[in-house]
Amino acid sequence: MRLLWLAVAWTALVWVGRIRNVVGDDDLTAGARTWRIVVALVFLVLAALVATVPLGLWHRRPLGSTRLVAMFCLWTIVFWTVRGGGMLFGDHEVSFKVVHTVLALASIGLAGALYRADRDLTAEPSGQPAVGNDAADPAMGTDR
Repeated sequence: MRLLWLAVAWTALVWVGRIRNVVGDDDLTAGARTWRIVVALVFLVLAALVATVPLGLWHRRPLGSTRLVAMFCLWTIVFWTVRGGGMLFGDHEVSFKVVHTVLALASIGLAGALYRADRDLTAEPSGQPAVGNDAADPAMGTDR
């Protein structure tokens, strides 16, 4: 549960900071500003929804019983992998690349650890999916 709260807090810290930076950047056009704020809000809304899981507000279901945490984690990993790679190999100053690489690696690491913890909670001690849980989807040919 601490890992979930850490991931939520980290996400809030990163993306609230991003909104603050975007709002203060007078060089951005209205469209560029809007797009950046929308991306930040997607992260913040997902983090807020994930925060409801340990509070029992997500259909009174515990961690490991909903795909919400997995969606949050996978979104974070994919976004930071794609965007982080673009920033790392883009035309930016070294300091910008270092800061954003650290942000990306920390976000990916937290999301990966939380995803694994959430997935582990869906399985019974025998390694079989929990009854009533759709973690193993035969139609997809893989777990989650």
